[in-house]
Amino acid sequence: MSNPKEASKVEEYKSKYGKVYQVKATIEPDDATTVDLEYCFKRPATASYDRYVKGTAQSPTKALKNFILDNIVEEQAAKLVADLEEYPALSLAIGEKLLAMLGLSKDVNLKQL
Repeated sequence: MSNPKEASKVEEYKSKYGKVYQVKATIEPDDATTVDLEYCFKRPATASYDRYVKGTAQSPTKALKNFILDNIVEEQAAKLVADLEEYPALSLAIGEKLLAMLGLSKDVNLKQL
């Protein structure tokens, strides 16, 4: 969100939601097309994470989609829904980033002692 109009929206989101986080994604649906997307999210609450974990037993992809929709700033929800209709796997990339804020790590090691 580099232009002044977008920067003022970010400030508006901060005043309404507290801490907000920007997620940028670049999608290449084919060799000739690049789509840049960006969204603002609230920090996921523990209750949102609990709903996600509970929902994964029934439908992991639906649970992840609901998790990210639960945490997007309200003003960008319709845009995200439309983008997820066109690019369903986008929820995996965004969800991974949001889960990382809650402690999901790719760098965890287990060693038998």
